[in-house]
Amino acid sequence: MDLYPIEYMCHNLPLMTISGLVSPRQLSANRINTSGADIPVVVDEAFPYASELLHAFSDGSDGSIWDTSAERSEKYRQQPIFRVVAVKREYQFPLKKASPLSPRSTISVSSTSSKTAGLHSPLSPLSPESPLYPDGFITQFWLRKYREQLPSVFVGFYEIYTQTEDVQIKIAKDSELIKELSDQKKLFYDRGVKFSVVIVSRKTILQSIDLNDRIAYLRKNTGLDARSGLFFLPPSSVVEINVFAKEVKAATYSAAIDFYNNLLKHARRKKGHNGTSLVSVPGAPVLSSQGWNVRYEFKQAVFAEYRQDIELAIKLYGVVYESLLGLIESISPLSTRWNETRTLLDSIAFKILKCNLYLNQPIVAQKVFNVHLQSVASLIEKIFSTTEVYSFYNWKALQYQILAQLLEMVPEFVSPRSLPFASNPTVVIEPDFPSENLLHHAGFQYLEAARMTIQRRALCKFSSGESVDLYMSIPADQERDFNHAALIVNLLESAYSRFDAGDGIQTRFQAQIALQIARIYFESEDFVSALKYFRLAEGVYRREKWLEILGWIITDSITAANRIKSADDLVKLQFEYLAQDLAPWNTNAKGFDKFLPIDLGFSSKSEYVIDSTTIVSFISTSFAFMKSEVFISSEVRAQLTMQSRHIPSVPEIQISHMVLFFTGSLKQLVIEHEPSIEPSSRFRFLELTEEDERFTSKANLSFLSDQIKTFEFSFTVRRIEHIEASKLILVFTERDFDLKLMVDLTNIETNDWIAQWFTKDESLVTSQKLSNIIPRRLSVKPKAPHLNVFSALKGPAYVNETLLIPITIQSEESEDIKVLVTSKVLNIEGQLEFKVEWVGFESADNDTIDIGIIKAGSDPVTVKLSLMMPSETCDLVVDTIITYQLLSDPEVDITKTFSLDMPVIVPFQLSYEISPQIHPDKWPSPFFIYDLESHSPQITKRWCLSITIDAVDMTHLVVEDYDFDLTNAVGVDTLLIEDGAKGLLKGRKDSDVYTHTFLIDTTNNDAIERRLGTVDALFTLRWKRKILDENEGPTTIYVVPPIKLTFPLLEPRVFVDVVSVSSEVVHLVYFIENATSHFLSFSVTLDVNTDMTLSYPIRQQLRHQAYTAESSGGRDSDDLESSRLSREKQLQIQHANFNYEGAKQVGVRVLPYTSRRLDYDLLPLAVTFGWQRLPSLRVFDTHFKKALNVIPGSEKFRIDIKTGAVYLNISQTEAEDDKKVSEHSI
Repeated sequence: MDLYPIEYMCHNLPLMTISGLVSPRQLSANRINTSGADIPVVVDEAFPYASELLHAFSDGSDGSIWDTSAERSEKYRQQPIFRVVAVKREYQFPLKKASPLSPRSTISVSSTSSKTAGLHSPLSPLSPESPLYPDGFITQFWLRKYREQLPSVFVGFYEIYTQTEDVQIKIAKDSELIKELSDQKKLFYDRGVKFSVVIVSRKTILQSIDLNDRIAYLRKNTGLDARSGLFFLPPSSVVEINVFAKEVKAATYSAAIDFYNNLLKHARRKKGHNGTSLVSVPGAPVLSSQGWNVRYEFKQAVFAEYRQDIELAIKLYGVVYESLLGLIESISPLSTRWNETRTLLDSIAFKILKCNLYLNQPIVAQKVFNVHLQSVASLIEKIFSTTEVYSFYNWKALQYQILAQLLEMVPEFVSPRSLPFASNPTVVIEPDFPSENLLHHAGFQYLEAARMTIQRRALCKFSSGESVDLYMSIPADQERDFNHAALIVNLLESAYSRFDAGDGIQTRFQAQIALQIARIYFESEDFVSALKYFRLAEGVYRREKWLEILGWIITDSITAANRIKSADDLVKLQFEYLAQDLAPWNTNAKGFDKFLPIDLGFSSKSEYVIDSTTIVSFISTSFAFMKSEVFISSEVRAQLTMQSRHIPSVPEIQISHMVLFFTGSLKQLVIEHEPSIEPSSRFRFLELTEEDERFTSKANLSFLSDQIKTFEFSFTVRRIEHIEASKLILVFTERDFDLKLMVDLTNIETNDWIAQWFTKDESLVTSQKLSNIIPRRLSVKPKAPHLNVFSALKGPAYVNETLLIPITIQSEESEDIKVLVTSKVLNIEGQLEFKVEWVGFESADNDTIDIGIIKAGSDPVTVKLSLMMPSETCDLVVDTIITYQLLSDPEVDITKTFSLDMPVIVPFQLSYEISPQIHPDKWPSPFFIYDLESHSPQITKRWCLSITIDAVDMTHLVVEDYDFDLTNAVGVDTLLIEDGAKGLLKGRKDSDVYTHTFLIDTTNNDAIERRLGTVDALFTLRWKRKILDENEGPTTIYVVPPIKLTFPLLEPRVFVDVVSVSSEVVHLVYFIENATSHFLSFSVTLDVNTDMTLSYPIRQQLRHQAYTAESSGGRDSDDLESSRLSREKQLQIQHANFNYEGAKQVGVRVLPYTSRRLDYDLLPLAVTFGWQRLPSLRVFDTHFKKALNVIPGSEKFRIDIKTGAVYLNISQTEAEDDKKVSEHSI
């Protein structure tokens, strides 16, 4: 990529130049015309924000080869992007016109248009001093002009004078600044450049109150608007400066786009209007009209790129590319213009390709690249008759290399690193879509460049140097002396690094590239580098099991290691070289004694370590336990099977000793070589000798080619754990070195040969397949406990309870055992731990007790655990671990775990109901003064408090006693009147529910009327738990949360009571109470049942029949009564209807603090017994528009909560008694 001008390769961004800030960059030594006034318009180097401002404006894109701002991503979609260049005050615009008489003369920016009339741009083909004169298309200097010299936006930083508060000095300084800015504005306006100014102040607006007026004055007199012309920056933080820089860029971005849009329109207008007739040199070649069209089309494409209109740029670059292909045939192949045009053609193809990548279209980009290669190939074939020349392949290699370098810059979402190629998922690939149009990642491009370079090297030997296109190439005689190998290796190493940066799915490509690099180094006798890349290739081919290629690689690697005298590599490679799998390359392999040549000159014996996973080992090993699970203290049998598959030319392999390692607590096993033992033995049982840190044994460890040996041994496990054979170390001892082969048994794949258990029957060795999934693993489990553990605890635990938990242990072992019991109590969350106390074991200072020896067949042993329950509800778990040893095997612990889930709850659930009652005493007279301080008489009311006590498991709880008290009374005085004896609480239960009733009298004690009175009821229970066969456990006190009782004091009430009841007449009394200080008026209505008239004849019929029977005198009273009941049953009367005596509707006026009584006699119209619904009395407060509910005044009534209906029990006995009372009254 460095062979092309940088201006052709970089992305074009709108150019912004900033001046006035400290910067080492200087574009020109000429000075822009100013007023020459000596005013502080340049920000001082000591100014604290100069570097921050420069960094804030320069932060962003720099217009490099790949610019992230051009990507079609959400991050850059709406951001204004500039390429910012900092310049000093001495700055010069590029020359607009040049004189043909003085090609290198310079003119001032302020030169008038009259002086340059009829002249052309210094870079035009019409200007003699131009490098394009007279027939060039374009030059990189024209691109450099718009990239470095001619900005679209110029931002000048100036400091406003704030050193003193002298008004006259400020006015003078501001006037000088206005003149300077006005002159600058005119100069930039003439070139179409947006001129913006940033006024920097050392003081804030609060420190200098006239700053706002001065800034407004500057804007007014310079004509620079506040939106995009003149900005003001007071002292600010770094964050504020960064925000300010973004705001300035955003405000001027539209002007920058307009600048390049005007240039694009200007180039479009000039297309087709060339200046061929203005060339002053007769007979000189001129640029054709097609050439001028190419020139202006190229300018349009560049300006579209500056506008960041990527789609339009692709279109215009494509037009230029097609035009150049048609014009290049008319250019002399070996001329300078030919090379310039070829460079322009390559750069345009590169631009189109890159713009498609900006649009995330990699497939289109690859098609552009392929078309470019084919187009140039057709051009070379047409002009030079062949493409089989070294220069063409040099050019193709360069194109692939440039594409690879570009793809290295492309982000992941455009060209994924983890895939062989990047394709646009939105593009549908048809079945006939050519695979060469898929954009491969950079590694493939480097690899293709290396392939082209190899072809180039092959063709340069046959090149005569005549009629050869030397574009981007050197002459044939120099080409033959060129170091092609270094270039090829460089490209291959770049390809390898790119493949290595992937996700590891293209390892075969890596191995192929590494092998190519190694062969090049090997042929050039750079054996150190060759051995390095041989190692990289070996790993892949070894893992892929491409052993034929691996044998060839190891052969060359041994040669390289010998040449550089690398003992480590020689030992490892030659050890691996003994494997039969590498035949036929290893027919001349050497034995262990000849691994290291004598001329290496070792001064001492060395030790080498080889990991079996990194080589193709000729030694195969397997390890297996006979069983996958055993109990502790059991004997374990295991086998180690080994086979040596070394080449037959090496007669014998001898291992000096080997060490077998296990995970867990099992000691390592060391097997020493003993030559006196029969070497040809296929199977041998090893006797193990236990030492402090290892087991030892001896065996014959010499192996012939393809010989298999199995070593069996046994041992006893003493711990509960998981055991696995993890590693085997084979040690080979030679005269000059020791070699250790590390075999990782955990990485050996399980197959039919490994999962075998070998047995020897006389001289015959047979095998059977093991059922173990992983034969090298062994699980040591505890012995199964033969204990029965249970607890007789019934029901849950309760708060504040001292609970005795009985744990019963019954031995089912056939021999005596010694038992330890450990218990821990935790809540489910594991946050609380409770102290455990064992009953009867006073010396125990921890959670474990020793209960001694339990005889075989003896009675169960019960121990008690005392535990104080917490004061809050929670969920506890009592974990008990019984550990015991058989007296015959005291070293092995056998455990039995017993868990008891114990929710801790409150023992009782209490519910209550409070209802008003009729007080037997009369209310005091409201006309008598009882207390001079009180405005109202003290009225005593009675209430009935019914308490119901329930529990989860009432059968195992015994309530002993209770305490009840009233406290914290507010607004009333209370008197507790207990209903019955206190000891009756225990006997009063209905379906295992305890109930009790308390009568409470309340008297208002406040001089101020209170609507409500409150009191707290305290209820405490003393209870015990039934445990096992014992009657009761310890007493526990449960305090019920306080019950807040509320008494309405001023609410009017209506009570109903019964004076007498019978089947003949029911005498009801209604009381209307007014406890307020107001006169209350009520409308009272007795609601008579609507079907009473239907029931009346039935009642009369029954009475008439009874009277007739009595008058006849033929039957006694008992027969008459049974006859009446029989008739009632036949009539199936379910509800009694009543007639009544009393006021059906009446208005009642109740004085303050008084009670009114209403009497009603109800006459049942049908003979019936049981609970009967009474007519409802409706009491309506005419003032407050509120209906009062009727409250039963005794337990003789029942009330329906939903409907408010009142029921009364009419019994037969009461009817007879009432009859006698009636007769007595008569």
